[in-house]
Amino acid sequence: MTSRAMLNYLVTRRHTYTVRGWFRRFAGQLGGPARILTYERVGSARAPAASDVYVFSDLDRLHGALRDRAARFHERAVDAGSVVLNDPARFVRRRDLHRALGLRYRSFRASEALPEDLGPCFLRGEDDHDGPLTAVLPGRAAARRARLRHPGALVVELLDTADEDGVYRKYSAFRVGDAIVPRHLLFSRDWMVKHPDLLDPAYLEEELRYLYGNPHEDAVRRVFDVAGLRWGRIDYAVHDGAVQTWEINTNPLLVTPGGTAFAARRTAHVISARLLNGALARLSDRPRTGGE
Repeated sequence: MTSRAMLNYLVTRRHTYTVRGWFRRFAGQLGGPARILTYERVGSARAPAASDVYVFSDLDRLHGALRDRAARFHERAVDAGSVVLNDPARFVRRRDLHRALGLRYRSFRASEALPEDLGPCFLRGEDDHDGPLTAVLPGRAAARRARLRHPGALVVELLDTADEDGVYRKYSAFRVGDAIVPRHLLFSRDWMVKHPDLLDPAYLEEELRYLYGNPHEDAVRRVFDVAGLRWGRIDYAVHDGAVQTWEINTNPLLVTPGGTAFAARRTAHVISARLLNGALARLSDRPRTGGE
């Protein structure tokens, strides 16, 4: 494969924003040209080439005819000998992944009865990445009432991963082919860590050690293996030394360093971008085996 291999990122039409800015900003660091290919128009795309890389993202938003279309194009790319990351037909949904990993918390679909010993919990969607639908609920009775307002949502047990100072850590890492790439480490006193609320120098230094050390590489790779994924970003915590996975996003938002509102973490963003772009560029150098 030459250095000009085309990186094709497959995504639903409404969610191309996740990578559009990244591809523009880092066009020269991706090992070759990169383009966004929507599932809605994949039927009219040029035939896959052996020299190309195809990343199938946004798998939890593929249903019905759109998923079938994605699966057919996946077969074409594999048959062409392209480097292919993710198989739309093998996607493991969030609750099924929770069960397969044997985590220290439980989750329940709307069709499942809630156990009598259910403690603090919350509701969230299974096919989105918008965070919880409710505040923390005290137990089974409250969860059953909340289900009436949110039919179809998952009920997820709350696993308290705070340290002795009440600080929560949210780790995030990518899988890019065979590579596990640390993305960030965020600190907060809120159990639902969406933003880096704590920016003390000690925390900033801990994030840099995480990016350089990649301490959970083997455990994170196992999670992706169980999920059958070769591309995506995992969010997780560590509880009593064990990785506890919250979700894998196959179409994660890639935010460029220049766009972050947290100037204090700019160094971490730059390091993370370099690691991710390096892994993407190396996809074009990997031996071609017909699929990933």
